Parts: sequence; structure tokens; C-alpha cells
Amino acid sequence: MTGRGVSLGSQPPGGSEAAYPGAGYAWTVVAILIGTAILSYTDRQVLSLLVDPIRRDLHIGDTRISLLLGTAFAVVYGIAGIPLGHLADRVSRRNLILAGVAIWSAGTIACGLSADFGQLFAGRVVVGLGEAVLSPAAISLISDYFPPARRGLAVGSFLCGIAVGIGASILIGGGVLKVVESGVLSGTAIGAYAPWRLVLLLIGAPGILWGGMILLIKEPGRRTATPASGAASPRGAAIAAWGSVASMYLVVAAASFVDNAVGAWAPSLLIREFHRDAAQIGVELGLLLSVGFGGGVLLGGWFADRAGARGAWRGKLRVCLLAGLAILPVACLMNSGRFAVVLAAIPAYFALSGMVTAAGFSAILDVVPGGSRGLAMAISFFLNVALGAGIGPTAVAMIGAHVFGAAAGLGPAIAMTAAGGYLVAVAAAGTPLWMRR
Repeated sequence: MTGRGVSLGSQPPGGSEAAYPGAGYAWTVVAILIGTAILSYTDRQVLSLLVDPIRRDLHIGDTRISLLLGTAFAVVYGIAGIPLGHLADRVSRRNLILAGVAIWSAGTIACGLSADFGQLFAGRVVVGLGEAVLSPAAISLISDYFPPARRGLAVGSFLCGIAVGIGASILIGGGVLKVVESGVLSGTAIGAYAPWRLVLLLIGAPGILWGGMILLIKEPGRRTATPASGAASPRGAAIAAWGSVASMYLVVAAASFVDNAVGAWAPSLLIREFHRDAAQIGVELGLLLSVGFGGGVLLGGWFADRAGARGAWRGKLRVCLLAGLAILPVACLMNSGRFAVVLAAIPAYFALSGMVTAAGFSAILDVVPGGSRGLAMAISFFLNVALGAGIGPTAVAMIGAHVFGAAAGLGPAIAMTAAGGYLVAVAAAGTPLWMRR
């Protein structure tokens, strides 16, 4: 496909905007990738709604549950995430995504069939293996479909799919759980399965059919990026670019740490401490998170484009800094002890965190060399998962057990984890800005 009379494979000097495909097709690709992200995060996050029935059926505690919610992903990201991102810089990113969808869908189905903790952990590792390639390959694709001046909103739109997926996982999971509990599958071949197993089976199966949509994506030509540094040699420019991106990695990783911590335990906080029905919480919280997180990353991408036009990547870090500061009081509200306040604080947190994530990723793409975007995104997502999915949920469980005690409930542990994580993010975003002065 071409845009403005220039083929996708051409690379004119300076990577001019004229070389980019037409906006209509570019946004169609983004829409397909958004659908893929929603599918991915639904498969990944739905387990957080099924915590208590899994605990009862498999006779495991919160610490083991936290390993299923997080560490299973960190293991596979550590082994495969960065090599897959490096591979995305060299082979068809579309085909990598297609393979990933098939793998994580099979892993989700395997989770539903697991007989014990070990099998369920292994199934979650398979899910993580498939999902390890998606975001690095997808964001790299988007960066070759959109010029820097329009990239923030495009990346934010893709991240909106991730954000909606987090909310949709709870919404869809809650809806499927309601259907299963109503007995609609009674008398069928799978009707005797426990409801949590049926939820995983029914959510894992549609991924196999989504591959047809992914095949509509055409692999674009790879574009070079203008270095963010004024270094004299290409090697010097590349070294300076990778040095500049270190603080951005920490900002996004700290945000992921808190996102995973809050996302993993927020449903249980509302269900356990306010004695609410799991299926109902799934629907209510899922809708709020979809709107809050999805709107936050879109708004963050829009702010990033405007801030980047004035101050390049430093302007985007200012967006991260201001949103991060606003999160600190919101984190405290998650320990208010009042259902309505907590229910409002959780999506408010995710809206602000979504702004941080969208602006942070857009800043990374502005700085790293164009031929290394897949690797750059893979490094970032590895850090996000190692600190986020790997440590975030477990941090809440450990703080709850060893700092506040079981009698205090989940609220204080979630609030402390969120505030501590975002103090790190604020410091990481502010340091390059303060050092420049």
C-alpha cells in the first residue's frame, strides 16, 4: 500500500512525512493492533477476577496466587522477551504477532484445563511467551506508519487497547462468569467444569480466529530516526540516544509496577472488604477501568504530541512528571475505607497512569535509533514485566503480610505500593529536566 504517491518501502532522506502511508490505512492497522491488545490483556488479566475460586479449588494461598498473577510472566519475558524484540527488528513483525496470538491463546486454554498449581503456572508461562512479542512488534510497526509529529496519539491509541484490555478482562470475565453461573452450559460436554475453568476456556478460544484480521496488516518499510543527540558520529549518536532513554525506561517501569499491583488486587479489595459479588464487581470495575485507563492513554498521547512539538522528548517527560504528581493523593484514596471512594479512585489512578505510560513510550520512540525500536520496546517491556508483573502483585501481598498484617486488609498495602512506586516514577521523570537547568 502507498501513501501520497510514495511506496512503503522507500526511505527518502530525513524520513519525510511524505513517505508514510495514507492515514486511513495506517489507522486501520492501529485498529487491528488495538483489537489484538484487548485480546492479549483479556487473556492475561482475567485471572485477577478468579482469584478466590482458584484458591479454593487448588488449595493455594495469596503468595502463590501472586506468582500466577505476575511472576509467571516475568520468567518468560526474562528468557524470551528481549530476543524476540531483537528479532522484530529483522523479520516480519506481522508474522511474529500472528504466532504470538496462537501461542497465548493455547496457553489460556491450558490454564483452564490445569489440575494443580504447577500446571497452571506452566500455562501462564506459555501465555507470557506468546504475549512477549506483541507490544514491541506492534509499537515498532506503528512507528513506521506514523511520523513523529503524529506518533504520540497513534501509540496512545494502541496503548488504549492495552488499557481497555485490562478493564475488558474484568468486564468480559465478569460477564462470562455470570453466564457460566447461570447454568447456560449445563448438560454440555464442558458443563461439569468449575466456573473459573469455563471462563478461561471460553476466553482463550477466540484468539485462534483473530489471526485472519492480523493477516490484513502489510509489513511497512523500516525508517531511520533522527537522533536526539547532536553527536558527530552515528555510533556516538546511538550511544547518546541509549543513554537518554534510561530515565524513560524507569518512568514507564515504575508505572507498570503500580499498574500491575493495583490491577491484580483491586477486584479482591472490593470483593473481600466490602462484601460485594465477584461477577458484579467485574462488570462495574471493568467498565470504569476501560473508560479511565483507555481515556488516560489517549489523552496522554495527545498531550505528548503537543508537548513534543515544543520540547521534544523532554516535553513528554514533563507530561509524565505532572501526571505522576497527581497520582500520589489518588493512591491514598484507595485506602479510604469507603466503597464509593475506592471504586472512583481506582479508575482515576489508571487514567493518570495511562497518561504517564503513553507519554513515556512516545518519548522512548523519539530517542532510540530507528533500526532498534523493536529491541528498545522489548527492553522496556521486559523491565515493565520484571518490575511490574513480576514484583508488583507480590509486593502488595508481602507488604500486607509483613507491614500491616492480615487484619488491616488490602487497602493500606495497595496504597503504600502505589505511592512508593510513583515516587520513583516522579524522580525518574524529573531528573533529566532538573539536570538540564
